[in-house]
Amino acid sequence: MPAMSDFRAMPRLLSAGLAGAGLLLATQVSGWAQEVTLKAAVFVPPTTTYGIPFKRFVDRVNETGKGVLQIRIVGGPEAIPGNNQADAVKSGVLDIASIPPAYYKSNMVEGDAQILSDMTVAEQRASGAYAALNKIANDRMNAVYLTTYGMGVPFHLYLTKEAPVAKPEDLSGMRFRGQPNYNAIFKRYNISSANIAPPEVFTALERGVVQGYGYPLWGIDDFGWAKLTKVRIDPGFYNVVVNILMNKTSYDKLTPPQRKVIDDAVAWFEKDMIAYTDETTKKSLDAMEKGGIKTVDFGPEWKKIALELYWDDLKKLSPDSIGKLQPLLTKK
Repeated sequence: MPAMSDFRAMPRLLSAGLAGAGLLLATQVSGWAQEVTLKAAVFVPPTTTYGIPFKRFVDRVNETGKGVLQIRIVGGPEAIPGNNQADAVKSGVLDIASIPPAYYKSNMVEGDAQILSDMTVAEQRASGAYAALNKIANDRMNAVYLTTYGMGVPFHLYLTKEAPVAKPEDLSGMRFRGQPNYNAIFKRYNISSANIAPPEVFTALERGVVQGYGYPLWGIDDFGWAKLTKVRIDPGFYNVVVNILMNKTSYDKLTPPQRKVIDDAVAWFEKDMIAYTDETTKKSLDAMEKGGIKTVDFGPEWKKIALELYWDDLKKLSPDSIGKLQPLLTKK
């Protein structure tokens, strides 16, 4: 039979036991509270050329952030149309989106200045350009610029026939599938532009509705266009820019360990993309050569004029901001 002293000790033992259980529960709750899952989307299907780098970033976060922070890709444009993803980040429907600045130009025209830069992302950070763009995104879009990929991947014009083209003037009167950022150079050389959704471009090329298209160096085989392409015009101009944006409210709510997962993944990603970009560019060039796509070189003036024309266009839309950004985005 237990001694009376044992009964006297029971309240203290029970109290200590409950306190221990409470501490354990608090620890578990704290542990659970530390892990957060962010919802993300990308402007193209995640398995296509410009979706894969974002998937690499997400995989890095999920690998290093187990128990702390995870990212779930809800889909590509089939989940939320690319043109709506920036607004979805702004409102908090999405925590993160991977989209080019052309997709949110109506909210932040200054974003498109980044495609005209001759700097790496690291150089843009060092010059203050990245911080300036991030501040505008904070104020107008409730978004944070986490990182960027595509820098160093130029845009080109491609032809479906081996026409006698030797200089820009020879493109006069032709019709190309284009995007708004081609408008200035198309107007300069009397090229007609057709805004055709990517899934419909193959048929337009096949039927001769357009004689060519404007597109970056990577990814012309994503939709089968390479099969119909005969000529690539060099040099390329502009840069591909895909920005990974995060809702600022969501970002500000991250705990220090959660933010560290994001920051470390960004640092890793920007280094990793240097080698990835080089490798993918080489594969793209090799594939075009193997596919019989010939090149026509318009010379350095072609690239220079394209850049000057688009800088001028952007300055008309936002003179003060673009005037301040241009020197920050241009090598001395």
